[in-house]
Amino acid sequence: MTIPQRAVAPAPCPIEVAPALGGRVQCGKIEVPEDRERANGRTVTVHFAIVQPEQLAAGRAPILFVMGGNGAGLKNLQRQPGLAQILSRKDAVIYVDHRGSTPWGKPDMSCPEFPEGMEAADPKVDPAKVETCRKSLTERMDLNAYGAYEAAQDLRDVRLALGIDRWNVYGVSYGTTIAQRLNVIDGKAIGAVVLDGMSGMESNAFGKAFVVQPLVELIDECSAAPECAAAFPRFEANLGKAASSLERRPRVIEGRKVSNVEFLDQVRLALAHPDLRGKIPLAVERAAKGDLLAWQGLANPEANSGGKDPAFTWPSSVCRDEFPRMDRPGTGAFPTRKLAPAVVSGARMTAFESYDWARFCPRMGFSMSDPATIAVARSDTPALFLAGQLDLVTPRFQSEETAGNFTTARIVEFPLTFHFVLLNHSECAGRMIVKFFENPVDPLDRACVDELPETRWVLK
Repeated sequence: MTIPQRAVAPAPCPIEVAPALGGRVQCGKIEVPEDRERANGRTVTVHFAIVQPEQLAAGRAPILFVMGGNGAGLKNLQRQPGLAQILSRKDAVIYVDHRGSTPWGKPDMSCPEFPEGMEAADPKVDPAKVETCRKSLTERMDLNAYGAYEAAQDLRDVRLALGIDRWNVYGVSYGTTIAQRLNVIDGKAIGAVVLDGMSGMESNAFGKAFVVQPLVELIDECSAAPECAAAFPRFEANLGKAASSLERRPRVIEGRKVSNVEFLDQVRLALAHPDLRGKIPLAVERAAKGDLLAWQGLANPEANSGGKDPAFTWPSSVCRDEFPRMDRPGTGAFPTRKLAPAVVSGARMTAFESYDWARFCPRMGFSMSDPATIAVARSDTPALFLAGQLDLVTPRFQSEETAGNFTTARIVEFPLTFHFVLLNHSECAGRMIVKFFENPVDPLDRACVDELPETRWVLK
């Protein structure tokens, strides 16, 4: 279909621009249909900001920065201006607010009942508050028109409105889902894509692989490290033995019941802490002998850190695209092997990771999206996946699974690194991204990655 260019309106930046970027940031907005099948229906205001390059160079494609979380690209530009500085040394960088994600982009997909939007999906939430929120939202928007596919259509329209023939795309977290949909509907205009912390589309955070595969990867990491393999040759067997024992006869420790579920919950969360990860094999070995003292020391104090944005844009995508398909057959080759039954049965989503999607989605009025909008096509777009070893939000295996959709894809894992690799290693990852966009077929310079510290195993 022929998609008309949409008029760009200059607009004052709704954020405070960092002094280091002063004079190089221009803001604007476009009006797009809320529903592109209803020509005379409501419209949505999409705000964007363009960071001009420090050094003007001809023939370079701009970089589209597709933000994750609930999609407020301009908020990221305000909070993390250093990322813009690194990416814009030679290239223009474009930040876009996904529809509904901010109070200045009308309509605003948030409600006062839930200052942190995801509180509405808490299993203990008052359903009356959810209903009040839903009514206030439905008065000003179609709740089922604010997902990843619609956000991707908006990005395509921003490109057309700005007269850009070709750009490179960086997406992080939920932004990787939107970037993939953009690649499906507008791939000919994308030179290359970087997906940082792969989420959604092909990955299935509701599958057993989401909690089991990171345990498998720790076992493999220990086996590949001579000192760990020598000290703990029965690591996997000990994990199964400890889980089985606690499944049969739970223990009470400091007033808390510890079965295989609680045992594996703490082990898994320790995977995401740089100082605890290397202590797990020793704690498991002792637990297999009935001594849980070392296991008690694996409690991760940072397991539930970080805030949540108020907008319901990401939850709407989960309700419409991912959760309804949680029972889809298989997730490729993951988990890569079977673990002991007590490990598989005990490995579950933790309390702070688990939202009550089964009640939340219908309460809010979200319906399953058209299967055509989540179709994954084989793509020739060169792709680079960045994965953090400590990332339990979007584990590495989700990058490996999604990479199979691309004819040319490379994955770089950053040791002892959390979610959002670019933020954790701005210079290292930033240089890698820019070089990849310059020439996606060139060998990657991994020197800065190889210099990062690796897991320090505690042997006794």
